[in-house]
Amino acid sequence: MTDLVQLLKANSCELVVEETSHEELKDLEADLPSDTHFVETDQGAFGVRGYKAVDIFDAFHDAGLLVSCIKSGYGRIKPRLWIGS
Repeated sequence: MTDLVQLLKANSCELVVEETSHEELKDLEADLPSDTHFVETDQGAFGVRGYKAVDIFDAFHDAGLLVSCIKSGYGRIKPRLWIGS
């Protein structure tokens, strides 16, 4: 997972939640930035911050993961105001 985190950072993205689901992201929506994406891969689902879905896809693809979908629309906090982990 360390390689994925480094690749995400190289693409200006951030891993917010590991091993998550659509329902969990909806439950956490009030605590997440509005640039959070749900990413479903062959090795699990993740919550990832990123401005563009292509940047997220590039990081996961470079890590050798098969991305099946990327959905946006999660989070309510403005990205510049979010203080994350």
